[in-house]
Amino acid sequence: MKYRIVEQTRPGGLLAQVYREVLAPAFPPEEIESESSVAETLEAGLGSLLVAVDESGKPAGAAFGRWWEASRVQMLVNLAVGPGTRGHGLGGRLLQDAVDVWRERYDPCLIVAEIESPDARMVHEAYGDPRRRLGFYESAGARVLDLPYFQPGIGGVSRRVNGMLLLAIHADPSFTPDRPDRLSGKPLRSFMTDYLLAAEGQAPSDWDAKALFKAIDREGGVPMGRWGTSA
Repeated sequence: MKYRIVEQTRPGGLLAQVYREVLAPAFPPEEIESESSVAETLEAGLGSLLVAVDESGKPAGAAFGRWWEASRVQMLVNLAVGPGTRGHGLGGRLLQDAVDVWRERYDPCLIVAEIESPDARMVHEAYGDPRRRLGFYESAGARVLDLPYFQPGIGGVSRRVNGMLLLAIHADPSFTPDRPDRLSGKPLRSFMTDYLLAAEGQAPSDWDAKALFKAIDREGGVPMGRWGTSA
């Protein structure tokens, strides 16, 4: 089966079909924003949806990203391929195409993604193997940031998802000035502040958020590397 990848930066088009048939089935409800929220991001000119379609035009995979302009951080919000296409390289092609498009368009200082940690207490195996998912990203060059990370709560603090990892898929060398395995915390702090506020509707002030920002602000930058070896 041959696939072509098309990008959509406005609502409508393939969005409803992609969301309902590809993205929503691939993530636990608490880890994915609503279809209307994705549409709003696209409408605001801050979103990018890359879709792999087969020869009949049916979506087989997708990558959705959001641009955080103030911090110059691009986030890969969701990446998924249909069950029948897994293991054939389509996910890797989508990831590479997305990174290439976003680097060319935005010149981001960072491209990040969040995934479940393999050793999290609550692992949703029905949505895929966390170890295989981590291996997929690491084989593509992503590095795990050494942070006590949680996914901000979509709709409020009480909906946070613990046991997550934040990955650096791309880091501009100017933000790793001293050591290539350490990331400057400045853009990361700006991004996380905006991300938490947008998701939860209020500025973070709780203990978990303070611990996260303390780790971001550590002297010498944030260590990053393969899972289990970045500290």
